[in-house]
Formats: sequence, structure tokens, C-alpha cells
Amino acid sequence: MSKKDKGVVHDTIILTIITLAAGLVLGGVHHITAAPIERQQKATQEAAQKQVFPDAKSFSAVDWNASDAGFAKALEEAGIDQTTVSAVSEAQDASGAKIGYVVTAANKEGYGGDVELMVGIGTAEGAKNVYGISFLNLPETAGMGMKADEDTFKDQFKTITLSGEELVKYTKNGKQSANEIDAISGCTVTTNAVTKAVNGAITAVSFLEEAE
Repeated sequence: MSKKDKGVVHDTIILTIITLAAGLVLGGVHHITAAPIERQQKATQEAAQKQVFPDAKSFSAVDWNASDAGFAKALEEAGIDQTTVSAVSEAQDASGAKIGYVVTAANKEGYGGDVELMVGIGTAEGAKNVYGISFLNLPETAGMGMKADEDTFKDQFKTITLSGEELVKYTKNGKQSANEIDAISGCTVTTNAVTKAVNGAITAVSFLEEAE
């Protein structure tokens, strides 16, 4: 073997050793950091869930198929278009009994794009009680559609009780019934997108309850 070939082999061996060492180090770092990152993500998620369902003591993910044909039909029959539900968790009391759900839903008809939110929905005694909403994505115009993220608007979703097939409605003329909210002045598009996302979540809960 020539001196040049020996040099190439030597360099190749050194490079291989460095690559393997780097891989081992990165693997070790991932192993060390994966668990804390997972715990932090879970804590962040539970904090968001508690915000919309403060009475719950724990949450458990529901096996949810976002593309289920039966659910798509339920949305269509309810007149809720451009809406998706990506995740559902069961809300539980201190004993572990189900008291409702936290649902992540989105509507594509926001003024600035998809409006995505989390909704807490109680299911005590056959009724549906909306406990609150929290936005995950709200790409609306500052000073206009972004008013949806103000407590004045969001707090309206803390006092809604629905029975049967009722859904949330919005009005421009002042709330007249328990399932109505006041629209954001001059922002019907945003109000409509939020309402449809909330109704998508409510429909998901009805769909799950009927399947039990």
C-alpha cells in the first residue's frame, strides 16, 4: 500500500470514529432530554386544557379519527362547513369519572386564515355546557378580528348551556337566548369562524356520546 493510500485509509478511519462518536453523543443527549421535553409538552397542554375546563382534575386522550366519514356527515347535517376537529380529550373529576371533553377544532373561514381553538364542554345530566375557549391560532387583523381574543368576547363562551341538538349562534342585535353570543362589532367573518369551530367541537362531543 502506498503512502498516499495509507493516508486515505487513516483519514477514513478517523472520520468514521468522529462520526460514530458524534452519533453516540447526540443519541445520549436525545435520551437525556426527551423525557423532560415530553413532560413539559404535557404540562403545557394540560394548562391549556385546564383553562377551558377548570373543573377537571385530569385529562385523557380519546382515540379520535379526524377523517371519520360518520363525523363528516354529522358536520354536514349540522351545516358546519370548512371545519375540522383534530383532537379530543376526556375531562375527568378527582375520581377519574368523565365529566366532559376538551376538543381542538379549527375553521378555515377566518379573515386571516385558519382559526384554531380549544373548547371545554361538560356533559353532565345530558346537557352540553361550554366552559370556555382558548385560541391556538388566531391570524386576524389587529384591532379588529383580534378582539376575539379579548375576555369580553371569550367570556361569552363560559355561560352557554345547550340541550338536544342546539348549537351556538351569534347575533348582531343583542343576545336573546342561552345559546347566543354577541358578534364582534364589524367582524362578522371572525365571529362566524369562531362560532363554527366551537360548533364543530360540540358536534364532535355529540358524535362521541351517541357512539357510546
